[in-house]
Amino acid sequence: MNKINIFSDKKLKIFLSELFSGYELIFIELTEIQKYIENNGTNIIFIKDKENLKLIDSKKLSDNFLILSNQKNKNLNPNNQQIKIPKSINMIKNTVKNFLENLKFKFHDITIVNEKLTNINNNSFCFLTKLESEILTYLIVEKQSTKKYIQENILNIKSTIQTNSLDSHLTRIRKKMYKIKTSVKIQSKSEKLLIKI
Repeated sequence: MNKINIFSDKKLKIFLSELFSGYELIFIELTEIQKYIENNGTNIIFIKDKENLKLIDSKKLSDNFLILSNQKNKNLNPNNQQIKIPKSINMIKNTVKNFLENLKFKFHDITIVNEKLTNINNNSFCFLTKLESEILTYLIVEKQSTKKYIQENILNIKSTIQTNSLDSHLTRIRKKMYKIKTSVKIQSKSEKLLIKI
């Protein structure tokens, strides 16, 4: 399951939980934003007033932040997406869906955008399946994971079921990474997976 960091006030939690069903939402107080400035995960910031706006220096945020606001921000980083809060829920859903589909995940010499894996040093690329992309982006964001977590939360396979499905996905991902000549490696250590240079 993909994680989304939500920076907002507490009143929005119930609405957002319904809006983003299917995602693991991590609610973080806006006052904590400085700790997440270089976060490589998925981040959405809701700004409701000028006091909230003062907490954010958007020029320091990575391009994996979507800012939804009813306030103008003159100091916006051109890499961030900022939209005025739309008038309808469907407009919010479509904006967030578009943001999530076009996220760029970076790690050392690779990027993943729309299931396209690219080596930024030599511009070689290949395409990942949806599950391969989810596994690799999860490892990029978290840096390590247990095989059990990926099997249960990304592949949706109960831990009681014996399968080689994850190993098969990892083999295909590694082959694609080798094909684009990245120095990034996925290492297996007993039941742990790590992404390393």
